[in-house]
Amino acid sequence: MGRLRYGMLVSLDGYARDASGSFDWARPSDELHAYINAQERGVGTYVYGRGLWEVMRYWQDAPPGEASAPAHDEYAAIWQDSDKVIISTTLQPPPEPRTDVWDRFDVDRLATLVRQCPTDVSIGGPTLAGHALRAGLVDEITAYVMPHVAGGGLPWLPDGFTSSLALREHHTFDSGAVALVYDVTTSGVTNT
Repeated sequence: MGRLRYGMLVSLDGYARDASGSFDWARPSDELHAYINAQERGVGTYVYGRGLWEVMRYWQDAPPGEASAPAHDEYAAIWQDSDKVIISTTLQPPPEPRTDVWDRFDVDRLATLVRQCPTDVSIGGPTLAGHALRAGLVDEITAYVMPHVAGGGLPWLPDGFTSSLALREHHTFDSGAVALVYDVTTSGVTNT
């Protein structure tokens, strides 16, 4: 049985994108990228909304050696070797292998996927992950806190969501970024 994980590169003030919609400030250093790769090796399925899918599908045909660090090629291999589920009402089945489209977010279907998966499942994007967080499905939350203050934008956690967490791991990087890995001990409670 897998676990559902949500991890995001975030600003110090808790945003996944700034007010202009940019996340250019969230580019991981080579050291952080290698750390993320190590975390992602345990993921067998990625679940995305359409927006994040459009960003992440770059890794399907990422040019080998495009980046200076081997972490780039390593992540591409990890991503290509995983299944993908895109939740979208408008997306047609994509041509990429190992990719499925669900026409809506279905709590029971996602819970079944996670339960039946022999590896972990990663849910990406604040909006989609917000649904899973509110439903109490997420087992692990990771913040890759970047040394940047966005000043507003798209929050990485949904408004009104509360949860008890247990810090399992933390790591500081030369770039000033910090990885905080938490196990969710109670979740799905909202104040809204």
